Formats: sequence, C-alpha cells, structure tokens
Amino acid sequence: MCKLTRTTTSGAVLGITMALANALSYAFILILSRAFGPADFGAYSVLSSYGIVLSVPAGAFQVIVARHVSSGDSRISGLRLSLLIGTALAGVSIVASPLLREVFHLESSWSVVWLALTLIPMTLTGAFQGVLLGQERLVALSGLYISTAVGRLVAGFAAAAVGLNVAEVFALLFFVATLVAIQGAIVCRDHLVDASSGSLWNDLVRATTALGAFIALTNADVILARVFLTEVNSGGYALAATFGRAVGWGTQFIALLMVPRMQAVGRTKTLLNAHALIFVLGVACIAAIAIAPSWWMVLVGGDEYAQFASLAVACVALGVLWALVQLNLFAEMGLDGVVLSRTTWIVIAAQAVAVTFWFHETAMQIVAVSAVGAAVIVCVGLVRLRSLDRA
Repeated sequence: MCKLTRTTTSGAVLGITMALANALSYAFILILSRAFGPADFGAYSVLSSYGIVLSVPAGAFQVIVARHVSSGDSRISGLRLSLLIGTALAGVSIVASPLLREVFHLESSWSVVWLALTLIPMTLTGAFQGVLLGQERLVALSGLYISTAVGRLVAGFAAAAVGLNVAEVFALLFFVATLVAIQGAIVCRDHLVDASSGSLWNDLVRATTALGAFIALTNADVILARVFLTEVNSGGYALAATFGRAVGWGTQFIALLMVPRMQAVGRTKTLLNAHALIFVLGVACIAAIAIAPSWWMVLVGGDEYAQFASLAVACVALGVLWALVQLNLFAEMGLDGVVLSRTTWIVIAAQAVAVTFWFHETAMQIVAVSAVGAAVIVCVGLVRLRSLDRA
C-alpha cells in the first residue's frame, strides 16, 4: 500500500474517530444533565468550562510537538515541559480552590481539587498526542481520543447509577485521564527522550494564545451565567449552551480543512464558500430546534429544563456565530497570523465587562452580549478577506 493511500485511510479513521468522540462526549453531558438536575449540572458545567480553559496548553502541546517531530527532531517530546505546565496549573487551582468554591457557588472545594489534578495527566497526554501526530501514527492517536471519550462516558453512567456528587464525578474523570496518559506513554515508549524542551516555550505561548482564544470565547458565557444567574437558571443556560457548542463541533471539519487550503491559490473564494456552507448548516440547525424547542430540552435534560426552551434557540443562533469565528481563527492559523486571536481576546474582555456591570439580569442578556462579540470577530475576519489573495 502506497504512503498516500495509508495516509488517506488513517486520516479517514481519525476523522471518524473525532466525530465518534464528540458524539460520546455529548452523550456524557446528556447523562450528567439528567443525573444532576439544573443546580448541580450548573456547578459541573462551570467547573468544566474552567477546566477547558486551563486545558488549552494540552492542545497547544499537540500542535508544537507534532511540528517538531514531523520535521525530524526526534529529541523533543515535550514531556518535561508538559509535566511542569500541568503541575503548575494544578497547583494554582488547588491553592485557589476555596475562592473558586465561593465564586462558583460550589458545595465543596474537592470538586476544584479533583479537576486541578486532572490537568496533569491531561497536559501530558497532549504531548503524547503530538508525538503520534508528528509520526503520522493516526490510528494510535485515534485510540487516545476514543479511550478518553469512552472513559468519560463510563464515568457518566456510574454517576447516574450510583448517584455520585459533583466532586466524585471529577474524581472519576481524574482516574480516566490518568489511564489515558498511561496509554499514551505506552504507545510512545520509543519516543520518550526529551533533550531540549526549553526550546518549545515560545512556540507554546503562541499556540496557546491562538487555541485559547476560541475555547475561552465559547466558555466565558457559561462562567458568567453561573456567577450572575441563580443556580437553576445557570444550569438551564449550561444545557442550552451545549446546543450552541454542538454547531461548532459539527462544523469543525470545515475549519480544519481551511488550514492547508490557506496556502493555495484562490483562498479567498474557498474561505467565502466555507462561510456560506456554515451559514446554511447553521440556519438548518436553528430551524430544527425552533420547530419544537421544548421537546429538545426535555429530550436532552428532562422536564426540569422545559422552561429554557427559548434559550436553546438563542444559543443555537449564537453557536452559528461561534462556528464562523472558529472558521476564521483556523484560517488565520493556516496563515500564521495573530490579528484575529488578539481581537478575540479583546472581545472576551469586553464581554466580561459588559456583563459584569450592565447586562446580567437575564440569560438572554448574556446570550446577546456574546452574540455581539462573536459578530465583531466575524466582521474583522470578513474585512481581512479582501487582502488575502494579495498577501
């Protein structure tokens, strides 16, 4: 079998695996929403969003380690630096756990502690994923994605069956993350040399800034909702926001395709077509939810969530804007640019200020502020399209 055929086949396996992993992650969220109820699900969601933001370096390690390994530098695996970063993030979070318990209205600081400890194996796994991606061992990489998703799903079933609380669920997720890290170490056992991790620092900062911008943008609203809304309303918001994120998950493959195509002739037309495709898919998603929003919310979360039906429609519309932001940010990564990532961070800060001081009375106000911010980023991306083919 020729190399091109092997790469195409492995790439297809990875694509299918990512879709399956996203589906299992979505199922995990649905199980927890029913097992916890709005108040506890809101607590889980705000901590999960906090953890997602702190897991950005794990994704960055995958990118930068893969870049070095694929270029033939077999001495770099990023293990020492990833262990250092993961431990530092865990330590800071543990120290801040009493404060986070108060701010996020949690029953126990142990929820924060278990989440913090999970950051260590998660960041290490990011480095292992980078090694596998750089070596084009995509089937082995797929195995790590599947193990993570299946492990989380099992934890969700256990939480529902035994009646675990939020802290106990995060303890299970720490156990799952540790097992996946061990799996990563085993499949990368011939590439555990790490001669010069210090040279990765600047790359890590740039990659973290870019990847973190989108993750922070799509999780800031849940954190703000938890801080300013009631526990029940923040839980309803958390579930409705999941519908919005699903639009981004479903269109992520389009954004990924833009990275290599930004080096090709006619990239402006390609990117415009991608905008149009996401818009059409987004309108279809809005229509599908708007026909029977109460039915969707009850199906996903149970009768307690029926009151948040209109919020689900609004969050899907917000999700379409997020999907367009994702498209533009990935396109910029393909161009090695920084304008949109910096713009996104500025927008996030502006959103936080606007919600904190003025727009936090209702969930719809938080959605509206988030939508305006996302629209600004998309507009900046569209303006930059005019100069793409001249660059």
